[in-house]
Amino acid sequence: MFRLKAIAIDKLLVRDVMSPPVLTASKGETVSEVISKMKKNKVREIPVLDGDKPIGLVSHRVLLARRNVPLSAKVEHVMIPAPRLEEDMKILEAAEEMLSSGVRGAPVVRNHKMVGFLSRTDIVRMLPKVDELRSKKVSEIMSRNPHAVTEKETVRKAQVMMTGLDEKALPVVDDANRLIGAIGMTEVMEVIWSPKATKPPNEIMGSGRDPIDIRVGGVMNSSPTFVSPGDTLEKAVSVMMDKRLSTLFVTEEGKLVGVVSQVDLMEQVIGLLPREGVYVQITGLDVGDPEVYDILYDLIGKSMKRIDRIVSPRVFSMHVSTYHPEGLKSKHGLGARLTTSKSMYYVKSVDWDLYKATDALLDMLEANVKRDHEKQLDLVKKRKPNL
Repeated sequence: MFRLKAIAIDKLLVRDVMSPPVLTASKGETVSEVISKMKKNKVREIPVLDGDKPIGLVSHRVLLARRNVPLSAKVEHVMIPAPRLEEDMKILEAAEEMLSSGVRGAPVVRNHKMVGFLSRTDIVRMLPKVDELRSKKVSEIMSRNPHAVTEKETVRKAQVMMTGLDEKALPVVDDANRLIGAIGMTEVMEVIWSPKATKPPNEIMGSGRDPIDIRVGGVMNSSPTFVSPGDTLEKAVSVMMDKRLSTLFVTEEGKLVGVVSQVDLMEQVIGLLPREGVYVQITGLDVGDPEVYDILYDLIGKSMKRIDRIVSPRVFSMHVSTYHPEGLKSKHGLGARLTTSKSMYYVKSVDWDLYKATDALLDMLEANVKRDHEKQLDLVKKRKPNL
């Protein structure tokens, strides 16, 4: 089988991978003008410049979060800060900066002027050339038990799920969990921006009072792309690049068993970055109190130290989904993944108390690591000849 020439990813710089700055928005342009650019060019994120100096980013996610802003508003009123990526920065460090910032791409600068754009796709594209990663199985990198929608559910529900999960596509399944389609943020935004949408044109999207009644089955892609758990990362990336996808579904005997997203692949990349300790990321938590994050990071840090006595933890990511039952306090659903030097672990927990949910999740994680370690020790003992 033909293999691509291997690259030393730790030696690569941003300028070796970045794309030219093709599409930008200028300070002073309206939200309507930027939306038109994004639709015409089918992009999800666009840098905002003041002259040739980048000052921020606008994305689908930003527009949905600021849905009641008039289309006549200036783009600088809705943009978010952009990570600062220098062209001579190492690609591993840039990947970590992008993942930490939660952006899919960022402008690259030289002497404060934009000279390129680095996207997750630019980074993911080179992974089949990385010896440490390309032969990994999809089962080792995929997110298990993925969220999905049915064709009878509304586009609004799909949009809310994608926003909460920070995903750009969702699988569509039938009652037997068989994969029958896919719906992406592009389809969602087409519905929201459509003249047939229920809200007047002076808003980006309707308020929650007027739900979009269009069903997922009416806009979904009925020919979803998928791979199997036994396929390699090299094949998965090849399919993603060929089909221009940011999320790839994983099926076994027709049933949905996982997804591989660009975030999953980016975590594999930053896992190669030499560091002391573990990279920790918490997503989905919408609280303004920094003390909440401090407590969570403290709980996670102590757990990672205990795990480090058994195996080296590299990347720990936790996503928080918060539910608001009517008349009750918030309920928290947590899902976490730990990548170690030897394996990958997935755990989930649910509780009314965020800290109790986190404690329970970390306890399960530690128990799983210890169980695997004990199994390995037993195998070693069995292999030793009797003296």
